[in-house]
Amino acid sequence: MRQTTPRRGRPPSITRDQIVERALVLLDDVGADGLTMKSLAADLGVTTMALYRHVDDKENLLVLSLDAVAEPLGAIDFPDDPRDRITTAMTELYRTLTAHPWVPEALIRPQRAGRGALLLVDAVLGAAHDLTGDHRTALAAYRALWSLTLGSVLSHLRQRAEGTPLTTERMDDLVATLPPGAVPNLRACAELDGTPSTVDDFAAGLAAMMTGLFGPAES
Repeated sequence: MRQTTPRRGRPPSITRDQIVERALVLLDDVGADGLTMKSLAADLGVTTMALYRHVDDKENLLVLSLDAVAEPLGAIDFPDDPRDRITTAMTELYRTLTAHPWVPEALIRPQRAGRGALLLVDAVLGAAHDLTGDHRTALAAYRALWSLTLGSVLSHLRQRAEGTPLTTERMDDLVATLPPGAVPNLRACAELDGTPSTVDDFAAGLAAMMTGLFGPAES
């Protein structure tokens, strides 16, 4: 019988969970483009090779990080009412994406998707099917809901990062090149657009879209 000799040497100084946990902090701070395996290793106090024992490369790290961000979405206790189900799902998605500014851009690559997000999408599609009775219509409704959510997230993140887009110096300069009576609606809204949009603003837009997609809620 062959005897196996125990491996010698230092035990691993870090785990994959620790790597992903710290990567999430740095991603929220510097974004996907700003994160490198070298900078992450330095932040953790290990060598770059120590990271590669647990993750294949940066792409694999981003996939693992997205999976960690999406995990809570898969644990949502969805209401039975389909409209409430959609509201809960899309609101939690909005909260998640605004909390992690790097995620929307990272999702451009099709293979980057968290498992929890798949469960959320399935819940929304199921709710939309309950309301419409047709999978094709349910898919169209989900795409519209996703577009609203992503657009609201990007608007919020830009306002948060750069100040209100309608009142930045660049926008003021552009407006100043137009005749005095031009873009009156843009000028009026700029005065109202003083702070980043909130989750309540998103909820109001979501409710309006759901009325358009599925009709008024039964009282």
